[in-house]
Amino acid sequence: MLGMTEQLYRDSPDNVQFYSAMRAMVVVSIILFKAGYFISTSKCCLIPEQFVTFLGIDCDTKYGRFLVPQERVEKYLPVLQGFLSKQWVSFADMEKLVGKLVSLECAVPAGMWYTREQYSAMRLSGVSSVDSKKTRENKYIKISDEIREEWQMWAYFLAQNTGSPWKSFNNVFLQADIASDASGREYAGVVDFPSGTTKVTAGEFQPDLLDEDIQVKEAEALRATINMLVMEMPDLIKGKTLVCKVDNQVLKAVWERKGTSQNLLLNSIGKQIFWLQFLGKFHINLNYVKSEDNVSDKFTRQSPGLEATLSQHVFSTIWRKWGPFEWDLMASAATVKKDPQGKKLRFFSRYFEETASGVDLFAQNLAWINKAYCFPPIPMIGMTVKFLKEQGKDCVMILPAINAPWVNQVSANIVDLIEISKPFQTTQFTVLNQSGKRVPKKYPHAMIAVKLCFETLPNTLKFLHV
Repeated sequence: MLGMTEQLYRDSPDNVQFYSAMRAMVVVSIILFKAGYFISTSKCCLIPEQFVTFLGIDCDTKYGRFLVPQERVEKYLPVLQGFLSKQWVSFADMEKLVGKLVSLECAVPAGMWYTREQYSAMRLSGVSSVDSKKTRENKYIKISDEIREEWQMWAYFLAQNTGSPWKSFNNVFLQADIASDASGREYAGVVDFPSGTTKVTAGEFQPDLLDEDIQVKEAEALRATINMLVMEMPDLIKGKTLVCKVDNQVLKAVWERKGTSQNLLLNSIGKQIFWLQFLGKFHINLNYVKSEDNVSDKFTRQSPGLEATLSQHVFSTIWRKWGPFEWDLMASAATVKKDPQGKKLRFFSRYFEETASGVDLFAQNLAWINKAYCFPPIPMIGMTVKFLKEQGKDCVMILPAINAPWVNQVSANIVDLIEISKPFQTTQFTVLNQSGKRVPKKYPHAMIAVKLCFETLPNTLKFLHV
């Protein structure tokens, strides 16, 4: 009644209950009519049905899905195909189309994410929906590749028309504490399980994200965290709700609204998170917490000096002398070195990263590793040299020319050496400051590149004992 489908499940073999329900429906209809309610009998279901169309959406109770009615699919697909062939579209036509697409949102799970480019283009056109019809019809918007992609995706959604499930994962929670965070230069995500197991993903942002708003960086941190769960434990999260703690309310609002037209890069990352959720068959809820209560916050505020990077032009000099190299043993996706063709070397990362070949150098078996390069943090040089010696792996390493406990161990295995910077030089090394700006890194001592070989006994070089 009044848009609500009445269903009766009979538990007796006779029809007494059924006819009693029918009489009740008639009485209710008469009462509502006399009370002043307008009733359209063509839109009322007086007999229980498993498949009804309500407000332009098919409701399938047998399979528990919302679907786009076939007549609407057949109506909208030609319109989308026609728009795809155009270079310019009037504001009025785009407004009509996006309005129709939004009305299908409950039957097209990804639908709203693929309307934001259109909304952004209309907002930037200088015309609004309150302007006159003539103004809206005479204002034309150039079709960008991003808008065209949205129409192509909608054409795909309608052609497939798989619908949206009623099933909710809200009552089945993953038993883990999940949090993500970002600073100006780094992102991090932490997943703590009651068993004591902790998964961490963290690293510096890629150069193309360093100048973006913090909301974009927070979204990338969340994407990296969810991606770690999808890659590491897909079966554990399937069918569950993941409650993720974030300390950015804009990100939470954008996720709940399914996109934004104000920040299209944020919307783009949001789409990636949605597809991780959709394909992984789990559900994400974002829970806002203060920064001081976010356990992943500390991983985004570690000392920048430990993440210094050798300039690519200096690495090219080392490549020409001792290369080629296949491995960067201690790096991240943002700092890993590249070959002369610009291809990144294979690398081990400190924390989980999608493109890393492994996490934690010291947890790896290096029997199959050859042609390695390594620039370890200064506090870890001794540990790194000892590990490589135990593994019997030759390596080219960047070191400071200082007196330190590891000097004798290093000098006993050097076969070649070059000085790459003098004290306080500024062109050889860079580091990201807390605001995400790459600045020169000045060491108060000389820096050298050494070729280490653990199978021969070369002459000890006095250079290290400066």
